[in-house]
Amino acid sequence: MNNFFVILCQSTIIGLLDRLAGQDRTRSWRQLTDPNQYETRCLSKKTLACDKRKPLVRSHRLGESCDEGDIREHDMVDAINGGVESTKCLLCGGLRHRPIFNEYGIDILQCCNCHHVFSSFAANPHYDGFWGEEVGEGDHFYWSKARSRMHQDFFKRFLIGRSGRLLDMGCGLGFFLKAMAPYENWEAYGCEISAAAVRYARETLGVSNIICSRLDAADLPHNSFDLITLWDVIDHILRPDPLLRRCHELLREGGICFIRTPNVRIQLPRARLIKLLRGMKPGVAYLQAQDHLHHYSMSSIRRLLQRNGFSGVELVHLHPIQNASRNRGRIVGGLKNMWFEVAYALAIASRGHLNFDNLFVVARKETQTQQ
Repeated sequence: MNNFFVILCQSTIIGLLDRLAGQDRTRSWRQLTDPNQYETRCLSKKTLACDKRKPLVRSHRLGESCDEGDIREHDMVDAINGGVESTKCLLCGGLRHRPIFNEYGIDILQCCNCHHVFSSFAANPHYDGFWGEEVGEGDHFYWSKARSRMHQDFFKRFLIGRSGRLLDMGCGLGFFLKAMAPYENWEAYGCEISAAAVRYARETLGVSNIICSRLDAADLPHNSFDLITLWDVIDHILRPDPLLRRCHELLREGGICFIRTPNVRIQLPRARLIKLLRGMKPGVAYLQAQDHLHHYSMSSIRRLLQRNGFSGVELVHLHPIQNASRNRGRIVGGLKNMWFEVAYALAIASRGHLNFDNLFVVARKETQTQQ
């Protein structure tokens, strides 16, 4: 009975979104319950004149079979001449992909083997220009106040009543570390690849415990942290395995790796719906194909974490980012919180099988006795 409830809810909600977006599809009962059915990939803040670039091949509906005539195995000639990168699938190493969405001429591809979805944009694996040369003035509302409620949920769940040492990987401007100041039982450190962001954190926010380094090469002692956070970082990393291995090395036994990343089950139907209603317009967020390299599902992020030594991977729920800017007001924040409550209720009712929330993932480094 529980499985029937899960299948019915999932097929109804996702099917409705896809129909609205003009992307109806036929899916088997096995596919409906397969958590690998969706998955995505994208990175880099470079602004390229790519809106005139032709799609690599025609767009597919998610769930269609991979016909030999529609599959393209990208090679280095494509990478040089066409602006796309030849990479093996992150999860399975497959080379056979098909497009399922197109954003300003950039194909979003799906692996024909494991269904992982990724951007074809040729991204720099160690891109450090997200913040530019200098961080602008202002309160950076999106990175500070808009995330405050989400951060407070995190503090209540993981910090209050405990003590230890925390490392924020990809700490950006340092607002999360700044918000940790009242928790005196915790030592907070940050690692950020952007020199401009590090300067802002140190000089403007007064957050000094930040090193400027590639995340996977952070010069920090092994087994020295109780908690490592990656807030909206993992989806920007072209090759996340070295980073996750480094996180595992830095954690003490029993330590926690916490990850927040978009959920492809929501992002892909949302992007299709926005494209249907508004078309392709500059400044509108679809899948952000040049900026996000991976859009994970719960199953794909679990698989990635487990192969890098983590165990006990589970999903938790925190309130969403409230508003992207001050101008959007309380109505948008109220609607997002209402959606969060519905998504949370569905997750509880389905025992975690249904998740229409962002992915807030908790993974642990095993103790020697567990191993």
